[in-house]
Parts: sequence; structure tokens; C-alpha cells
Amino acid sequence: SQLKYLFGVKTRRYSGPLAVIYSLVSVLSNITMTNVTALIIGLICVVLLLGAKEINDRFKKKLPVPIPMEIIVVIISTGISAGLKFKESYDVDVVGNIPIGFRSPAFPDLSLFSAVFVDALAIAIVGFSMTISMAKIFALKHGYAVSGNQELIALGMCNFIGSFFHTFAVTCSMSRSLVQESTGGNTQIAGLLSSFMVLLVILVIG
Repeated sequence: SQLKYLFGVKTRRYSGPLAVIYSLVSVLSNITMTNVTALIIGLICVVLLLGAKEINDRFKKKLPVPIPMEIIVVIISTGISAGLKFKESYDVDVVGNIPIGFRSPAFPDLSLFSAVFVDALAIAIVGFSMTISMAKIFALKHGYAVSGNQELIALGMCNFIGSFFHTFAVTCSMSRSLVQESTGGNTQIAGLLSSFMVLLVILVIG
């Protein structure tokens, strides 16, 4: 699903069964339209991320904290993109302007319920499965118990309240959970600090 972004190929978005296969076929059939600049940028980022991961794993005991290569790559590539005008000069897709602040709360549009119900059900099942799997992995590693009911209630409340603020569906973030666990996060304070950083981005840094 990420290949079209790596190659800078414009293809339609697929969903439903076999979506990944359709996406792959679409990218391969348009491979001659590859944006070379986007491909070079993507490959450099992949090499940097894999290199940092290898260094972090190999020198875990010697490094005070893991090298945060993800944020470094974002900052450097954003600066280079802005300086060299990748969008205008090389037709490389960029995020563009990021609006700051929250949208005003509003009641969900119930007319969409019938249109999104099946997809929402699938998302809920997959989201809960990911969350409880990740929770059980950490519970097994650190020797504590996990309540599936509590996880389901927490996810349900987050998504129910979030629906009034136009948020995306909430589930666990595997990458962020692993990063927090590997850096020694043991309590909800780790999540609170992470949420505070996201809040700063939404309100100020964006």
C-alpha cells in the first residue's frame, strides 16, 4: 500500500477484498511513470530508518536513549523539501499547510450510518484485535494481567466521545507502543506526555 508513495506514482485508492493486490498491480502497471526524485528521497529515508534501528538494537545498553531517527528524518526532509522546492520543481507530493486547532464539536451525521456500518464493524474488530494483542504481548513480557472488557470499554469510550470532534477511529499504535516500552515507559504518564506533544503539534507547532 506504500509502494505508490515510494515510487511517486499516481493511482486510485482501492478498498475491500484484495485491495492490496489491486494496488500492487496498479503500481506495477504505472512503474514507467515513477518520480525519480520521490524514489530517491524514499530510499534514503528507508536506509536512514533501518540504519538507526540497527544501531539502536546493537548499542541498546550503551545509548542513554534510542536515536529518534523518525523525527530527525521528518525534520530534515521537511527542511530540504521546503528549501529545494520539491513540490514545484520535481512534482513531489508534500503534506502542505497543516491547519492548527480543533474543529468545533458537532453531533455525528446519522444519515451516514447505513453507508459506513459494515466498514465500521470491520474496523472495530481489527482495532480491538490489534489493541488486545499488543496489550497481551506486554502483559506476558512484564508479568501482569489484561482485561479484554476494560480494553473494549476504553476503545468504545474514546471513539464515542471522539465522534463528536471529527476524530479518526482510535486503536493502539504498534510503533509508538513499542517505542514507549523500549524507552522504559511503565505507567499512563508516558501516554500523557505523548498526548501532550500531539496537543502541542495540533495547537501550535503545526
